[in-house]
Amino acid sequence: MKKTLPFLFLLSLAIFIVSCSKDKTPPADVPAPGPVLSTSLAGFGTYGGTPSGTAFVLPSNVKLVGSILGGDPGKSPFIGKKTYQAWENFIANSPKSNWVTHGLGVFVNLYMKLYNTSSSPTTFVFPAGLVFCNKSVDDSTVIDTTQTGIIIIPDTVTIPGGDTLDLILKSFCSNSHRGVPGPSSIYISKVVSNNDQLVRFMAALKGKTTLVNHESDILTYIWQITGGTPLTAADYTIIASWQ
Repeated sequence: MKKTLPFLFLLSLAIFIVSCSKDKTPPADVPAPGPVLSTSLAGFGTYGGTPSGTAFVLPSNVKLVGSILGGDPGKSPFIGKKTYQAWENFIANSPKSNWVTHGLGVFVNLYMKLYNTSSSPTTFVFPAGLVFCNKSVDDSTVIDTTQTGIIIIPDTVTIPGGDTLDLILKSFCSNSHRGVPGPSSIYISKVVSNNDQLVRFMAALKGKTTLVNHESDILTYIWQITGGTPLTAADYTIIASWQ
């Protein structure tokens, strides 16, 4: 009997170990964290405050010369009814200049001189969702009466080594009630927006090559979103039909 007990004990221990090893299941794959989205419309539409999102900085070797201006320093500001056609007429009748135009947008054209301190060409991207606000004491509706601009598709810029690029970066107005910026309006880049509705809208525009033909529609959709009304399934069906 004394010899049987140790044998039974060892047998039970072996069965227990084998059983435990069979019960173990491989750990489930943990999905990569997605972007942290927000429902906040601060700084957009008629809402006061500062837009939320992630900070954006230029490459370390790219320096802003002077300030980002909301209009061409060499011409008068846009005056008139804020319609897409009126804006197109204003741009078409503007004097020609050496500024290089990038991107899509209506009402908020950002004029900036960027100097590449490196001897090699530098290429970087202004990301979709990047927000530019009029530089003021704060971003409250009371003080900041000039439109906030938002980029809706990524824009790639290349600056030759040791050279300066005179850039016009087009962006869309996100405050239908505010005034169109002019040459005296100074802008700063704020954040890449994490507003859930804008993020979804910009995702729907990815890969489309004819967006320049839909600038008026895009502006209307942005004003709808920043006014507090999400786009509908019907809206996204229309967007999906764009090439």
